Amino acid sequence: MKTFYSIAIVLILMLSSCKKERTWEVDASGVKVDLVIHDISKRFFNDSIPLDKLKKDYPFFFDNSSDSIWSAQRKDPFEVNIYNESVKQFGDFEKLNQELIPVFQKYKHYFPEYETPKVFTYSSGLQSLDYPVIYSAQDKLMFIAMDGFLGEKHKLYDSMRVEQYLRRNMYAERVPSAVVGAIAENIVTYSPRQQKFIDVILYEGKKLMLQDILLTDTPDEYKIGYTPQQMAWAVSNEGNIWNYFVEQNYVFSDDRTLEKRFINVAPFSKFNNEIEQNSPGRIGAWIGWQIIRKYLQENPEVKLQDLLLDMDSQKILQASKYKPEIDGASTTKYNTKKKEGVDELYHYAE
Repeated sequence: MKTFYSIAIVLILMLSSCKKERTWEVDASGVKVDLVIHDISKRFFNDSIPLDKLKKDYPFFFDNSSDSIWSAQRKDPFEVNIYNESVKQFGDFEKLNQELIPVFQKYKHYFPEYETPKVFTYSSGLQSLDYPVIYSAQDKLMFIAMDGFLGEKHKLYDSMRVEQYLRRNMYAERVPSAVVGAIAENIVTYSPRQQKFIDVILYEGKKLMLQDILLTDTPDEYKIGYTPQQMAWAVSNEGNIWNYFVEQNYVFSDDRTLEKRFINVAPFSKFNNEIEQNSPGRIGAWIGWQIIRKYLQENPEVKLQDLLLDMDSQKILQASKYKPEIDGASTTKYNTKKKEGVDELYHYAE
Protein backbone atom coordinates (compact mmCIF):
# COMPACT_ATOMS: atom_id res chain seq x y z
CA MET A 1 0.00 0.00 0.00
CA LYS A 2 1.62 3.19 -1.16
CA THR A 3 1.11 6.42 0.72
CA PHE A 4 2.14 9.80 -0.66
CA TYR A 5 2.43 12.95 1.40
CA SER A 6 2.77 16.58 0.44
CA ILE A 7 5.43 18.78 1.97
CA ALA A 8 2.75 20.41 4.09
CA ILE A 9 1.79 17.12 5.72
CA VAL A 10 5.42 16.26 6.36
CA LEU A 11 5.86 19.62 8.08
CA ILE A 12 2.80 18.93 10.21
CA LEU A 13 4.26 15.59 11.28
CA MET A 14 7.54 17.25 12.15
CA LEU A 15 5.78 19.88 14.22
CA SER A 16 3.76 17.25 16.05
CA SER A 17 6.93 15.34 16.88
CA CYS A 18 8.50 18.52 18.21
CA LYS A 19 5.47 18.97 20.47
CA LYS A 20 6.15 15.56 22.03
CA GLU A 21 9.74 16.53 22.68
CA ARG A 22 8.88 19.67 24.68
CA THR A 23 8.40 17.65 27.84
CA TRP A 24 12.18 17.17 27.93
CA GLU A 25 13.11 20.79 27.47
CA VAL A 26 15.26 21.99 30.34
CA ASP A 27 17.67 24.85 30.75
CA ALA A 28 20.96 23.03 31.22
CA SER A 29 23.10 25.94 30.03
CA GLY A 30 24.42 26.43 33.55
CA VAL A 31 25.80 22.87 33.74
CA LYS A 32 29.58 23.04 33.59
CA VAL A 33 31.02 20.98 30.74
CA ASP A 34 34.70 21.15 29.81
CA LEU A 35 34.67 19.76 26.29
CA VAL A 36 37.88 19.73 24.29
CA ILE A 37 37.98 17.75 21.05
CA HIS A 38 41.34 16.10 20.46
CA ASP A 39 42.23 15.28 16.86
CA ILE A 40 44.42 12.18 17.12
CA SER A 41 44.95 11.89 13.37
CA LYS A 42 46.27 15.43 13.07
CA ARG A 43 49.21 14.38 15.21
CA PHE A 44 49.40 10.88 13.76
CA PHE A 45 49.99 12.18 10.24
CA ASN A 46 52.50 14.79 11.43
CA ASP A 47 55.92 13.27 10.72
CA SER A 48 57.65 15.67 13.09
CA ILE A 49 56.06 13.93 16.10
CA PRO A 50 57.92 10.72 17.03
CA LEU A 51 55.88 7.53 16.96
CA ASP A 52 56.99 6.69 20.49
CA LYS A 53 55.45 9.90 21.80
CA LEU A 54 52.17 9.18 20.03
CA LYS A 55 52.04 5.71 21.54
CA LYS A 56 52.71 7.17 24.96
CA ASP A 57 50.06 9.89 24.59
CA TYR A 58 47.40 7.64 23.02
CA PRO A 59 48.04 4.06 24.18
CA PHE A 60 44.41 3.15 23.49
CA PHE A 61 44.86 4.06 19.82
CA PHE A 62 47.57 1.52 19.04
CA ASP A 63 47.43 -2.26 18.88
CA ASN A 64 50.36 -4.68 18.83
CA SER A 65 51.34 -4.00 15.22
CA SER A 66 55.02 -3.35 14.63
CA ASP A 67 56.39 0.18 14.52
CA SER A 68 57.26 -0.30 10.86
CA ILE A 69 53.59 -0.89 10.02
CA TRP A 70 52.51 2.23 11.92
CA SER A 71 55.26 4.30 10.32
CA ALA A 72 54.20 3.15 6.85
CA GLN A 73 50.57 4.01 7.60
CA ARG A 74 51.54 7.52 8.62
CA LYS A 75 52.95 8.07 5.13
CA ASP A 76 50.36 6.14 3.14
CA PRO A 77 48.93 8.57 0.51
CA PHE A 78 45.50 6.91 0.65
CA GLU A 79 45.31 7.21 4.44
CA VAL A 80 46.53 10.81 4.35
CA ASN A 81 43.94 11.67 1.69
CA ILE A 82 41.11 10.22 3.78
CA TYR A 83 42.19 12.36 6.71
CA ASN A 84 42.44 15.48 4.55
CA GLU A 85 38.93 14.88 3.21
CA SER A 86 37.69 14.47 6.78
CA VAL A 87 39.22 17.78 7.83
CA LYS A 88 37.34 19.49 4.99
CA GLN A 89 34.10 18.43 6.66
CA PHE A 90 35.01 19.30 10.24
CA GLY A 91 37.47 22.18 9.96
CA ASP A 92 38.78 23.33 13.34
CA PHE A 93 35.98 21.50 15.23
CA GLU A 94 34.50 24.72 16.57
CA LYS A 95 31.09 23.96 15.03
CA LEU A 96 31.16 20.38 16.31
CA ASN A 97 32.17 21.59 19.75
CA GLN A 98 29.23 24.00 19.89
CA GLU A 99 26.85 21.24 18.78
CA LEU A 100 28.06 18.74 21.37
CA ILE A 101 28.29 21.00 24.43
CA PRO A 102 24.46 21.23 24.84
CA VAL A 103 24.23 17.45 24.43
CA PHE A 104 26.70 16.82 27.25
CA GLN A 105 25.12 19.53 29.41
CA LYS A 106 21.76 17.76 29.23
CA TYR A 107 23.47 14.39 29.65
CA LYS A 108 25.10 15.61 32.86
CA HIS A 109 21.83 17.22 34.00
CA TYR A 110 19.87 13.99 33.74
CA PHE A 111 22.72 11.61 34.56
CA PRO A 112 25.06 13.42 36.98
CA GLU A 113 26.74 10.13 37.87
CA TYR A 114 28.44 10.10 34.47
CA GLU A 115 31.38 12.39 33.76
CA THR A 116 31.85 14.22 30.48
CA PRO A 117 34.11 11.99 28.37
CA LYS A 118 37.30 13.02 26.65
CA VAL A 119 36.38 13.24 22.98
CA PHE A 120 38.86 12.14 20.33
CA THR A 121 38.38 12.43 16.58
CA TYR A 122 40.35 10.34 14.13
CA SER A 123 40.43 9.02 10.58
CA SER A 124 39.77 5.29 10.50
CA GLY A 125 40.88 4.67 6.93
CA LEU A 126 37.22 3.91 6.12
CA GLN A 127 37.29 1.01 8.58
CA SER A 128 34.76 2.35 11.11
CA LEU A 129 31.86 3.25 8.85
CA ASP A 130 29.46 0.88 10.63
CA TYR A 131 30.22 2.26 14.11
CA PRO A 132 31.69 5.74 13.65
CA VAL A 133 31.15 6.75 17.29
CA ILE A 134 32.41 4.62 20.17
CA TYR A 135 31.87 5.55 23.80
CA SER A 136 32.88 4.00 27.09
CA ALA A 137 31.15 5.52 30.11
CA GLN A 138 33.45 3.52 32.39
CA ASP A 139 36.65 4.80 30.77
CA LYS A 140 35.16 8.27 30.08
CA LEU A 141 36.38 8.14 26.48
CA MET A 142 34.59 8.82 23.20
CA PHE A 143 35.96 8.31 19.71
CA ILE A 144 34.47 9.85 16.56
CA ALA A 145 35.61 8.51 13.18
CA MET A 146 35.44 11.60 11.00
CA ASP A 147 35.53 9.59 7.80
CA GLY A 148 32.15 8.14 8.73
CA PHE A 149 30.57 11.55 8.07
CA LEU A 150 31.94 12.76 4.71
CA GLY A 151 28.57 13.27 3.01
CA GLU A 152 26.47 10.78 1.08
CA LYS A 153 27.87 11.69 -2.33
CA HIS A 154 31.52 11.52 -1.39
CA LYS A 155 33.69 9.67 -3.90
CA LEU A 156 35.53 7.74 -1.18
CA TYR A 157 32.26 5.95 -0.40
CA ASP A 158 32.05 5.04 -4.08
CA SER A 159 35.38 3.25 -3.74
CA MET A 160 34.00 1.26 -0.81
CA ARG A 161 30.66 0.63 -2.57
CA VAL A 162 28.75 1.92 0.43
CA GLU A 163 25.02 1.36 -0.06
CA GLN A 164 22.84 4.43 -0.58
CA TYR A 165 20.57 3.67 2.37
CA LEU A 166 23.65 3.91 4.62
CA ARG A 167 25.06 7.02 2.97
CA ARG A 168 22.10 9.23 3.73
CA ASN A 169 23.19 9.35 7.39
CA MET A 170 26.90 9.79 6.71
CA TYR A 171 27.23 13.55 6.94
CA ALA A 172 28.60 15.82 9.65
CA GLU A 173 25.19 17.07 10.81
CA ARG A 174 24.42 13.53 11.99
CA VAL A 175 27.27 13.46 14.51
CA PRO A 176 25.21 14.66 17.53
CA SER A 177 22.62 11.94 16.95
CA ALA A 178 25.36 9.33 16.53
CA VAL A 179 26.93 10.55 19.78
CA VAL A 180 23.63 10.16 21.63
CA GLY A 181 23.25 6.71 20.10
CA ALA A 182 26.64 5.71 21.50
CA ILE A 183 25.70 7.09 24.92
CA ALA A 184 22.47 5.10 24.85
CA GLU A 185 24.36 1.88 24.12
CA ASN A 186 26.16 2.43 27.43
CA ILE A 187 23.41 3.47 29.80
CA VAL A 188 20.26 1.62 28.68
CA THR A 189 20.02 -1.71 30.46
CA TYR A 190 20.39 -4.71 28.16
CA SER A 191 19.88 -8.36 29.05
CA PRO A 192 20.90 -11.18 26.68
CA ARG A 193 18.47 -13.42 28.59
CA GLN A 194 15.44 -11.30 27.74
CA GLN A 195 15.29 -11.31 23.98
CA LYS A 196 11.69 -11.74 22.96
CA PHE A 197 10.70 -9.37 20.18
CA ILE A 198 8.94 -7.04 22.62
CA ASP A 199 12.12 -6.90 24.74
CA VAL A 200 14.19 -5.97 21.71
CA ILE A 201 11.90 -3.28 20.36
CA LEU A 202 11.50 -1.66 23.79
CA TYR A 203 15.27 -1.71 24.29
CA GLU A 204 15.62 0.10 20.95
CA GLY A 205 12.77 2.41 21.93
CA LYS A 206 14.51 3.42 25.14
CA LYS A 207 17.68 4.25 23.22
CA LEU A 208 15.71 6.40 20.80
CA MET A 209 13.97 8.06 23.73
CA LEU A 210 17.39 9.38 24.78
CA GLN A 211 17.48 11.19 21.45
CA ASP A 212 14.26 12.94 22.56
CA ILE A 213 15.88 13.87 25.86
CA LEU A 214 19.30 15.06 24.70
CA LEU A 215 18.33 16.45 21.26
CA THR A 216 15.09 18.25 22.01
CA ASP A 217 15.26 20.57 19.00
CA THR A 218 16.09 17.83 16.49
CA PRO A 219 13.41 16.46 14.10
CA ASP A 220 12.53 12.80 14.62
CA GLU A 221 13.87 11.70 11.25
CA TYR A 222 17.37 12.85 12.24
CA LYS A 223 17.16 10.83 15.44
CA ILE A 224 16.35 7.52 13.78
CA GLY A 225 17.97 8.24 10.42
CA TYR A 226 14.86 8.37 8.23
CA THR A 227 14.05 10.67 5.37
CA PRO A 228 10.97 12.91 5.86
CA GLN A 229 9.11 10.63 3.43
CA GLN A 230 10.03 7.54 5.44
CA MET A 231 8.94 9.24 8.63
CA ALA A 232 5.61 10.12 7.04
CA TRP A 233 5.16 6.48 5.98
CA ALA A 234 5.91 5.22 9.49
CA VAL A 235 3.45 7.66 11.11
CA SER A 236 0.72 6.87 8.58
CA ASN A 237 1.12 3.10 8.93
CA GLU A 238 1.80 2.82 12.66
CA GLY A 239 -1.43 0.97 13.42
CA ASN A 240 -1.03 -1.37 10.46
CA ILE A 241 2.53 -2.22 11.46
CA TRP A 242 1.57 -3.01 15.05
CA ASN A 243 -1.43 -5.03 13.87
CA TYR A 244 0.89 -7.01 11.58
CA PHE A 245 3.21 -7.81 14.50
CA VAL A 246 0.20 -8.93 16.56
CA GLU A 247 -1.44 -11.07 13.88
CA GLN A 248 1.85 -12.78 13.04
CA ASN A 249 2.37 -13.66 16.72
CA TYR A 250 5.64 -11.71 16.73
CA VAL A 251 5.20 -9.55 19.83
CA PHE A 252 6.18 -12.22 22.35
CA SER A 253 8.18 -14.36 19.92
CA ASP A 254 11.79 -15.32 20.62
CA ASP A 255 12.57 -15.71 16.90
CA ARG A 256 15.90 -13.92 16.48
CA THR A 257 15.43 -13.51 12.73
CA LEU A 258 12.91 -10.77 13.52
CA GLU A 259 15.80 -8.51 14.48
CA LYS A 260 17.25 -8.81 10.98
CA ARG A 261 13.86 -8.07 9.47
CA PHE A 262 12.70 -5.18 11.65
CA ILE A 263 15.56 -3.89 13.85
CA ASN A 264 18.80 -3.90 11.88
CA VAL A 265 19.76 -1.01 9.62
CA ALA A 266 18.45 -1.92 6.17
CA PRO A 267 17.02 -0.31 3.02
CA PHE A 268 13.54 -1.43 4.11
CA SER A 269 11.86 -3.63 6.71
CA LYS A 270 10.98 -7.15 5.59
CA PHE A 271 7.25 -7.76 5.89
CA ASN A 272 7.33 -10.39 3.14
CA ASN A 273 4.48 -8.69 1.31
CA GLU A 274 3.90 -5.99 -1.28
CA ILE A 275 4.28 -3.02 1.08
CA GLU A 276 7.76 -3.75 2.40
CA GLN A 277 9.77 -1.76 -0.15
CA ASN A 278 7.84 1.38 0.78
CA SER A 279 8.80 0.94 4.42
CA PRO A 280 11.96 2.27 6.08
CA GLY A 281 14.37 -0.09 7.81
CA ARG A 282 14.33 -0.48 11.60
CA ILE A 283 10.55 -0.14 11.76
CA GLY A 284 10.49 -2.36 14.86
CA ALA A 285 12.77 0.12 16.64
CA TRP A 286 10.45 2.93 15.59
CA ILE A 287 7.43 1.08 17.04
CA GLY A 288 9.34 0.48 20.27
CA TRP A 289 10.05 4.20 20.41
CA GLN A 290 6.36 5.04 20.13
CA ILE A 291 5.49 2.53 22.87
CA ILE A 292 8.04 4.11 25.23
CA ARG A 293 6.74 7.58 24.42
CA LYS A 294 3.19 6.45 25.12
CA TYR A 295 4.28 4.78 28.34
CA LEU A 296 5.85 7.99 29.62
CA GLN A 297 2.80 9.95 28.55
CA GLU A 298 0.51 7.61 30.49
CA ASN A 299 2.86 7.35 33.47
CA PRO A 300 4.44 10.78 34.00
CA GLU A 301 5.51 9.89 37.54
CA VAL A 302 8.01 7.28 36.30
CA LYS A 303 11.59 8.35 36.83
CA LEU A 304 13.85 8.25 33.80
CA GLN A 305 16.53 6.14 35.49
CA ASP A 306 13.92 3.65 36.66
CA LEU A 307 12.61 3.21 33.14
CA LEU A 308 16.10 2.53 31.80
CA LEU A 309 16.56 -0.19 34.41
CA ASP A 310 13.08 -1.71 34.07
CA MET A 311 13.29 -4.98 32.16
CA ASP A 312 9.61 -5.98 32.53
CA SER A 313 8.56 -5.43 28.93
CA GLN A 314 5.07 -6.83 29.37
CA LYS A 315 4.41 -4.41 32.22
CA ILE A 316 5.64 -1.47 30.15
CA LEU A 317 3.54 -2.52 27.17
CA GLN A 318 0.40 -2.91 29.27
CA ALA A 319 0.92 0.35 31.19
CA SER A 320 1.55 2.23 27.94
CA LYS A 321 -2.01 1.53 26.74
CA TYR A 322 -0.48 1.44 23.28
CA LYS A 323 -3.24 1.03 20.70
CA PRO A 324 -2.43 2.92 17.50
CA GLU A 325 -5.22 3.25 14.99
CA ILE A 326 -5.53 1.00 11.95
CA ASP A 327 -6.77 2.98 8.96
CA GLY A 328 -8.77 5.17 11.32
CA ALA A 329 -9.98 2.37 13.64
CA SER A 330 -8.73 1.45 17.10
CA THR A 331 -6.43 -1.57 17.33
CA THR A 332 -8.73 -3.01 20.02
CA LYS A 333 -10.54 -4.59 17.07
CA TYR A 334 -7.63 -6.88 16.28
CA ASN A 335 -8.49 -9.38 19.03
CA THR A 336 -11.70 -10.61 17.44
CA LYS A 337 -10.18 -14.04 17.09
CA LYS A 338 -7.86 -15.44 19.70
CA LYS A 339 -4.62 -16.78 18.23
CA GLU A 340 -2.55 -19.56 19.71
CA GLY A 341 0.57 -18.36 21.51
CA VAL A 342 -0.53 -14.79 22.21
CA ASP A 343 -2.62 -15.20 25.35
CA GLU A 344 -0.70 -12.48 27.18
CA LEU A 345 -1.18 -10.02 24.34
CA TYR A 346 -4.91 -10.64 24.07
CA HIS A 347 -5.26 -10.27 27.81
CA TYR A 348 -3.44 -6.94 27.51
CA ALA A 349 -5.54 -5.76 24.55
CA GLU A 350 -8.94 -6.42 26.07
